[in-house]
Amino acid sequence: MSIDQVFYDQEPVGTRAEHVKWMQEIEFYFESYADELNHTLSGTRGKVAELGAGSCGLSVCLSRLSNVKHIYTVDISMGRMQKMIDISGEVLDGNSSKIEPLAADFNARLPFDDGALDVVLFDASLHHSRSMWHLLDECRRVLGKTGLLIAQRESCLNTFRAKKQLSDLLKTPEVAASVSANMYLKEQYEYYLKVNGFDVSFRSHSQNRLKSFLKILNGSIYCDGVLWCKTR
Repeated sequence: MSIDQVFYDQEPVGTRAEHVKWMQEIEFYFESYADELNHTLSGTRGKVAELGAGSCGLSVCLSRLSNVKHIYTVDISMGRMQKMIDISGEVLDGNSSKIEPLAADFNARLPFDDGALDVVLFDASLHHSRSMWHLLDECRRVLGKTGLLIAQRESCLNTFRAKKQLSDLLKTPEVAASVSANMYLKEQYEYYLKVNGFDVSFRSHSQNRLKSFLKILNGSIYCDGVLWCKTR
């Protein structure tokens, strides 16, 4: 059993109120691209995977889309998924019959054949990879020729606060437990994605009204949005 699995197996679920707030944030970002994703999946197999699923909240949101036929909800901790999936389903009201939980470490080879998936998604999990190169190369392998990778709520550094952000990161329970937790500049995410075969579009999206008004500064002063990445 890996360090990461032990940590996430034991991570507390939190209160109902905390979970509702968490799910509402996941849903907020998802709704910014849900219609476009559903349209993009028209005529495909509708097979998608959420990697590092944790709360399974994004998977529940995906299950509402008519053109999503099957969702592989992948996380290193099956125990955590089993705790969270019913709670998330109650809050977000999805179609659980579409969801198949899979216990797998995305730092290893992904449990899918080449080209098996139409979309791979991350919700605040891509930055937990121990090797961004390896994980994105695996994502490119399991996606088809017209595949799509979407990452929302990723942990981002900004130009002016990077020193404090990294200092705070060193104090987190994940780092204390030797669990992989990282922060990257928006440009670093884009770089890793591009060199691993993706065309990248960063879509500004924020719950904060002031940040939305100042979206020209998104990526430098702050970084809120969705990475929408097509295979090439």
